[in-house]
Amino acid sequence: MSYQDDYDLWKEEIGGVPSDEIKLPNRPVDEYAASVETLAVDANQDRDALGAAGMDVTLIDELTPLAGALRYCQAVWMGEYRFRQEAQKEWGEQSPAAFELRDGLLHDFSFAYRNDADNHKRVMRIREGGSNADMVQDLYELAELGAKYPDPLTAINFDLTKLDLARATSETMAELLAAYNGTAGETSPNKVTRDKAFTLLAEKAGTVREFGQYIFWKDEEKRKKYLA
Repeated sequence: MSYQDDYDLWKEEIGGVPSDEIKLPNRPVDEYAASVETLAVDANQDRDALGAAGMDVTLIDELTPLAGALRYCQAVWMGEYRFRQEAQKEWGEQSPAAFELRDGLLHDFSFAYRNDADNHKRVMRIREGGSNADMVQDLYELAELGAKYPDPLTAINFDLTKLDLARATSETMAELLAAYNGTAGETSPNKVTRDKAFTLLAEKAGTVREFGQYIFWKDEEKRKKYLA
């Protein structure tokens, strides 16, 4: 089975882990998954002894596919995380020019529409916000305003191609902003799913380790195999 098949098998139970019981990984997920897969092999060799001590031996059979489900969840989350990190980097690189374009347009529009009360008020309203989201919206609104009332702009020899640039920049930055905002503390559903998968696996693996340490308390070599 593929890791995605493993996830599909465990999807419902993973989703059922209560949010207030979620545990976060305390070591690299791939290393943890590998350690559980090794535990499954060792525990299967001691299956009879573990069962004789009262452990439900089906736990042993669940470890490997659940570790695969965790690997799948980790891959999905890391794909999203890398995308978010790249978006944050691109925003940092591109936003200064976008803000500069917005500020330049506001300067030109304020002068061009200085004798047009209604449109000058529109420009002043657009000027009010200074956030990232405001900048994205401002570029779009300025492009629309300039396209609808171009005469005052041409009168001051304003380059009307800047309107197309403003509209295109607004669209590009809107997409980046949507991804960039995901780096600012927003909880990702994919990360939550990864954490739930880890929590479920850690609980089952923990039970197997407890029984193993109990049974083989006098056999140091075997007991070590059940240490976390």
